[in-house]
Amino acid sequence: CIRDSNMIRGYQFSLHCRLLLCVLPIVIVCGGFSSTTKAGGDDPSVVPKPVAREFLSIAWYKKLAPDTALKETIEYFSGEAILHFQIMDGSYRKAPTKVVGALLLPERSESVPVVVLSPDSSGPSGFYGKWAEPFWKGVIKRLFDKGIGVFIIDGFGTRGISKTYDDQSRYSWPAQTLDTLMAFNVLADDPRVDKKRIGILGHSRGADMALGVTDRRLTQSILGEGNYFAASLAMASSCNSQLFENPKPTPTAVLMLHGLADDYTPASLCIDYAERMKNAGAKIDLVLKEGWHHGFYLTVKAWRCPMCVHAHDCPIRFYSSDDGLMNADFIDFIEKSLDINWKKTLADIVDRLEHEDRYKKFQQIYRKIRVNCGQKGATVGGGHTQESIDIVVNFFARELAP
Repeated sequence: CIRDSNMIRGYQFSLHCRLLLCVLPIVIVCGGFSSTTKAGGDDPSVVPKPVAREFLSIAWYKKLAPDTALKETIEYFSGEAILHFQIMDGSYRKAPTKVVGALLLPERSESVPVVVLSPDSSGPSGFYGKWAEPFWKGVIKRLFDKGIGVFIIDGFGTRGISKTYDDQSRYSWPAQTLDTLMAFNVLADDPRVDKKRIGILGHSRGADMALGVTDRRLTQSILGEGNYFAASLAMASSCNSQLFENPKPTPTAVLMLHGLADDYTPASLCIDYAERMKNAGAKIDLVLKEGWHHGFYLTVKAWRCPMCVHAHDCPIRFYSSDDGLMNADFIDFIEKSLDINWKKTLADIVDRLEHEDRYKKFQQIYRKIRVNCGQKGATVGGGHTQESIDIVVNFFARELAP
């Protein structure tokens, strides 16, 4: 890398299942409510051009930390993956991709814990938009007070993307998962960071990353045997986009924080997935908040996001099978309901990973799924900023702080 200075069981309830629109690995999710500056355009028919390393995200990220913080820009190489098997077999290396992040550290003479922040579907501005900034700034300040640093990733800008909440096919789930895993390696190699106390925090799409990187099939492929995130907090995850159907969790301490009024990424799916993880041996808690909507930590009152894409009636789950492909129900659905040949699609994934139009086939499938069982519109916001900060900081202080 190049451095520049400068909680569970027992919750029974019914929710109308608002299944977030997902597409294969390029799947689903989540929150996007902050305005952004376009990074070369978001027309999926146009191949995005890489943007400058300092794009607009890193300078804004650095403003979230106290003035006394050590603030560095970090570049590192990740890759592209459309399905998880491409992480597991190493073929992601065929499409090396530069990712940028901001390392923000408190002044300490000893190595410190660090929490990785992975963006939601708002892209980088999901951290510094006017409704989001008070939460993230508050979290970072209080983590610093406890001797915990942060590393904020931007895999959007270097791919020429500003957001995905209206079209998740711009940036695949496995690719963002890979970016997040690679961030762990960058931090583990830094002597200022305690590699045994690295955490992960995300909201919505970012929360799916927080859960995804706790699976041993992926951590062993990228981090090596015995290395894993010490703590993971997933806020309003879809619990449905490219997670494994049969989890194999690392020893990570996991907390899911979700609102029972969420009609974008329904809590019912996370209650189910938390049970799956728990049955597989995960150390996991699920905290459900009555009346909280998606983006509950935002300072704005709950409002309707007209461009937030989800699917009310998709009859299947968008999980990965054990081998890193898609589960059998998903394949059956796209073949019978959408008239899509899975074998040809899989061959396209393998053959075109090195090409700039690697996502073309999946963008086509995404649009078919969206037409078949997708809708727009979800409720976001809520103003539960301070309570959310308290939950997040208390969790990481308990699991990571000295």
